[in-house]
Amino acid sequence: MKRILVVGTGPLFGPDVTFFSGQAHRTWHFARVLHDAGIDLDLVVLQVEGDARKDPSQPSLIRAEREGLLYHTVNAANPEEIKQILASRLSESNPDAIVGVNVNASYLACQLPTWLPIWADLYGHLMGEAQAKCLREGDDRLLAHFWQRQRIILRRADRFSTVSLRQKYATLGELGCVGRLNRLTAGYRFIDVIPSAASEEYLNLPTDQHSNESRGKVFPRDAFAVLWSGGFNTWTDPMGLAAALSLAMEQVPGMHLVVTGGEIRGHDEKTFSEFKDKMTQAGLADRCHFLGWIEGSRLLALYRDVDLGLNFDALIYESVFGARTRLTNMMAAGLPVLTTISTEISEIVERHQLGFAVPAGDVNAYSDCLVRAAKNSIECKRRGRRAREFVRKYFSYEETARPLLEWVESPQTAPDNSEKKRLFPHHASPRTIPLNPVEEEAMWLEMHDVHQLALEAHNYRMIQRHPLYRLWKRLKKMVGRD
Repeated sequence: MKRILVVGTGPLFGPDVTFFSGQAHRTWHFARVLHDAGIDLDLVVLQVEGDARKDPSQPSLIRAEREGLLYHTVNAANPEEIKQILASRLSESNPDAIVGVNVNASYLACQLPTWLPIWADLYGHLMGEAQAKCLREGDDRLLAHFWQRQRIILRRADRFSTVSLRQKYATLGELGCVGRLNRLTAGYRFIDVIPSAASEEYLNLPTDQHSNESRGKVFPRDAFAVLWSGGFNTWTDPMGLAAALSLAMEQVPGMHLVVTGGEIRGHDEKTFSEFKDKMTQAGLADRCHFLGWIEGSRLLALYRDVDLGLNFDALIYESVFGARTRLTNMMAAGLPVLTTISTEISEIVERHQLGFAVPAGDVNAYSDCLVRAAKNSIECKRRGRRAREFVRKYFSYEETARPLLEWVESPQTAPDNSEKKRLFPHHASPRTIPLNPVEEEAMWLEMHDVHQLALEAHNYRMIQRHPLYRLWKRLKKMVGRD
């Protein structure tokens, strides 16, 4: 039996957990399917980046359990400390391979001093997300931070997974940019697509009746309740969503908006506040219910009480390459969805009529669909049922994770990494070994802070132009002649 060290992002979903993301769902997706396949699993869960804390009263790895699977949560916030904890765990666990789930976990796993095969899950296109972040912050300097992480993963990992076919092709292009598409890897299967799976909690929800935990309490019993569930990330179009909702709510007095989640602390704290302010300015505050990050048990009950789930993407490249876990989970729960068309999952919704879909950026079309859904409950429910059966068949844990299950049965290093080990067996890992000029350039950039070097060069040039420096140079030359 193979032993696999899995490093992923938490917190894992649970009845009392309030903040959970697509990354957390992805970690459980990979861990659960490997566990169910009988793999000897050592699961280490990272805290949410930007919100991580260290509890001095607890050990470096805090033991926990979910549905019979034992795992550990890293009790640290500093990246260097986290790497030391992971390195110690690697030594103790003695696995046959490593699986990094999500970009941050893969970034840390790929820096471990080991030749073990590494599967890096790139849950979402990082540079597309970087572009969205730079747009939101008005600062392109952030690109360097994201690319530095992506480059380390691209240069080290042996196998990759992406959430969409488009992201697969984008990642292949990035692999070429760091020298991984070379003579040794010609024909090698670098990347598999593992779509965002439908989480079991939503697939198991009853759909025959409301829970009535929110209906009649949070919003009126006879309301047509539309739901935004999760964070307002940089890829969200808050102004377009607010405009479409305002138009529709004017036409349908019984329409109420319910929002769970909101700002993403440490990553995007602007998008949600812009949306909320816009809805208040529209005079609709009394029909908007902002619940914040609620417990998992309350969220599942809420899914049963609302009538329509929402998604509204901005016109950016992250929306082209990425996924929308909230859409998959809403469909898994049998909740009809309304989405703009940009991601591959939104195109599937449109193609198979699993919900309502309109062109990205089209506020009027989105508003018209909201009104149509409010006036056609039978059609809504029919699409919700069709969606649930579709994702149950094509987006289950097992169906989507087949490539991963195949790989862990016999994990292999990539051909170029195998060549590095043959040539330099005494190195700690393949990261410090370039085999071609393109990889050599990428490695040099990885090992040096080029931005700091550029700053120092700029400062040196400014010093050289200063009159006192020039006077010193002349005096030094004169003294040298004497």
